Amino acid sequence: MTFSIRAIIRGLVAPNHYLSCPSEVWIHGLAELRRRGNGMRESGAFLLGTRYGKRRRINRFVYYDDLDRNCLNTGVVVFDGNGYGGLWRLCRESNLTVVADIHTHPALPLQSHADRMHPMVAVPGHIALIVPHYALQVVSAQSIGIYEYKGAHQWINRSGKESKHFFYIGIW
Repeated sequence: MTFSIRAIIRGLVAPNHYLSCPSEVWIHGLAELRRRGNGMRESGAFLLGTRYGKRRRINRFVYYDDLDRNCLNTGVVVFDGNGYGGLWRLCRESNLTVVADIHTHPALPLQSHADRMHPMVAVPGHIALIVPHYALQVVSAQSIGIYEYKGAHQWINRSGKESKHFFYIGIW
């Protein structure tokens, strides 16, 4: 009963959001990205969650360097493909799926050439989030880069004004 009431309220409060994340998960996840990057290097995570039709809900962060311990050594994320085996195992064990990925940048939350050419999950519809300033502060959905992969190295930018209708962070 609680779930159905929660779903109804969320539908009223945030009816059109494609991606959502509970505030507590978001705040904790950014704090951990900040800690791992130490204000000096990029850090990142796969965002595991559930899908309800076209909607995706983030339930947990799985940090890149837990899957590939060397991926942050150069200052930018260089993820070895061998780390995906552990990711897929976690998805099976937790009955969750990768709903997006997130990583930090030193300045603005803009996609680099490497980001565009090497999506973490190269499947159309995948969402990539970029947090500015190495996540040194908690940011809202409107302050991050939000990019939807269309395939063939093409992306749709969902950042800025569009983000408030695309990505919801809150209790519902």
